Amino acid sequence: MLRGRVLEAGAATPVAGADVRAACHEISTVTDADGAWRLLLPPGPHELVIEHLAFATETVAVPAGTDSPVRIRLTPRPVALSVLVVTASRRLQQLKDVPIATEVVGRAELERSGSPDLSAVLTERTGVSVEGGHPIGQGVMLQGLGSERVLVLLDGQPFIGRLSGSLDLSRIPTSMIERVEVVKGPQSTLYGSDAMGGVVNVITRSPAQGVWKGGVDVTGGSNGRIDITGNVLGGIGDAAYAIDGGRRTIELVPGHSGESGTFATRWDGNARVQWELSDALAVSAGGLVLDERQRWRTGPVFNFVDNVQWGARTGAVYSSGAHRFSPTLYATEFRHLTRRSTLPQPVAGSDDEQEIQRLLEAELLYAYAGDAVAIDAGVELRREGIHSDRVDGHDRALHSAEPFAQATWTGGSWSVVPGVRLSWSEQWGAHLTPRVAAMLRPSDHLAVRASVGRGFRAPSFKELYMDFLNTGAGAGYRVRGNPELRPESSTNVSGSVEWSGERVYSRVQLFYNRFDDFIETRELAPDSELMAFTYANIDDGETWGTELELGTTWGGLRAEAGYAWLRARDRTSGETLLGRPEHSARGSLGYALAFGLRANASATYSGPTPISRLGDGTLVERAALTRVDARVAQSLPWGLELSAGIDNIFDAVVAEYPGYLGRQVYLGLGWRGARELN
Repeated sequence: MLRGRVLEAGAATPVAGADVRAACHEISTVTDADGAWRLLLPPGPHELVIEHLAFATETVAVPAGTDSPVRIRLTPRPVALSVLVVTASRRLQQLKDVPIATEVVGRAELERSGSPDLSAVLTERTGVSVEGGHPIGQGVMLQGLGSERVLVLLDGQPFIGRLSGSLDLSRIPTSMIERVEVVKGPQSTLYGSDAMGGVVNVITRSPAQGVWKGGVDVTGGSNGRIDITGNVLGGIGDAAYAIDGGRRTIELVPGHSGESGTFATRWDGNARVQWELSDALAVSAGGLVLDERQRWRTGPVFNFVDNVQWGARTGAVYSSGAHRFSPTLYATEFRHLTRRSTLPQPVAGSDDEQEIQRLLEAELLYAYAGDAVAIDAGVELRREGIHSDRVDGHDRALHSAEPFAQATWTGGSWSVVPGVRLSWSEQWGAHLTPRVAAMLRPSDHLAVRASVGRGFRAPSFKELYMDFLNTGAGAGYRVRGNPELRPESSTNVSGSVEWSGERVYSRVQLFYNRFDDFIETRELAPDSELMAFTYANIDDGETWGTELELGTTWGGLRAEAGYAWLRARDRTSGETLLGRPEHSARGSLGYALAFGLRANASATYSGPTPISRLGDGTLVERAALTRVDARVAQSLPWGLELSAGIDNIFDAVVAEYPGYLGRQVYLGLGWRGARELN
């Protein structure tokens, strides 16, 4: 009898579910949770073939008379095509089957990066640019379309809290994330407004049945950084849960480059529970709480921001044969309070400004999985509300109804996916967003994808109803909303070619976006000495470009590289659009050793970026930036792990960058534990 274990090369962690087969015999087995296997074979030398969807296939020769356990090490594939994703079609699919190119940042990559929040993770991806520059946080830009046109989801539901159109992704800690799915280009057919530039879907840790898992991480570093996070996952019988929580504090403010008088403190908690009531019915519930306090200085004045956000979700999945029904009810609220004082602590007064954003959403999804066709359809009912002193009438609400449907026809190596969504609002009427996507997979390693579709973004409450007066010493201005605004719209054409071998991965993607009626500010004739502005559908433009990615793995070695080229211009004037670097690139190199040491280094490059235009049309550019980060981690006994890292090793700093850039050093200690439950 032959016996042994299958381990991941470098990391030496067990590989469960690997197929171990004797090449000359019809005998095979599957590794257990500990990677162990046994085969009853006749005497003599044998050749074993070990296969797993997430690893490169290995062939091992075993000499005759071998009695000791055979250790087999598998190299992880550069991209795990077997991983399940949900964003591209609003249903679970293997990554290799999605019709739209989808990028996945998994838990292992999150841990390798050492990044404390989602913003830091995404800005290391190919073709993703950071936005910010003022203390509302850091958002991201996809395919040249900014943060206000990128939809962010948390477990498939909208993550609210936009300020000045930007959504601060640093509010979401990486400690609660299982994976992040990024789909670039308009996804309005499936997700409606705000998805013109793409969708970022953050999937939190999933409940685990039959096991108990827990972990605690403590990290300290430069600028007073102290992060404490913990999680526990488990379940007995038909019930399972996942709970994450933490506190993060640092003497910096996201999106702001200053250090004087600054700090940000955040508490966060997230929980998910699910019950398998029967083979056909499962119910789930989840909740999120975020609480943050921030301070920064503007001259002699201290600025204070308090943000409190909560979200609650309950849903069910009922399956009957090839049919599946998924009702969901989701509610969330974001409270934003700003204060100013000449003292280093806030003082309640007449200059306090509070804004409350609310969203209530009910949806019913239907899915049919046939042999040659699959159907995904649904309807979403939504109520959005805002309370703000800067909004005319202080309280506003919008109601919308949005049915959609998408079909997937497959035939051997190809699939065609048409879809359409009808979005209706009491404010701006109906809007139709069709899309057709197709994929050809002539071999297991090669995939060709193409799509053409429409996108749109509805005007925000502030663009519609803002009535804001800002006065200062010797200067001031007024901003008024425009209730006659139309939704923005865009047309996207994209295509990609992807090669995914057992040890090499490469992808080339081309895209073109043409947008119409983008909403921008417009100066009005002043009715007093104050300047006055409003919003109007005045900007037509286009973005186009390409993204190249390459990755390889060998044993414990992993190397990746990416490059993005982007052009963006106004179609009327022909001028270059601001805030978008033409060239950007990234690279990373990681190595894992069998005794538990893991090292990773990454570099990101953002080329010269136009940030303003002089009266004679001359562009003012922000200088190029190259940043290098490194992190090492060593496994210790009793489930402990010690880690250390340096962000921006060479202390590269450029003026007008949207956020803090100085070198930061950190040290962390973590603990992981697991136990099977009876």
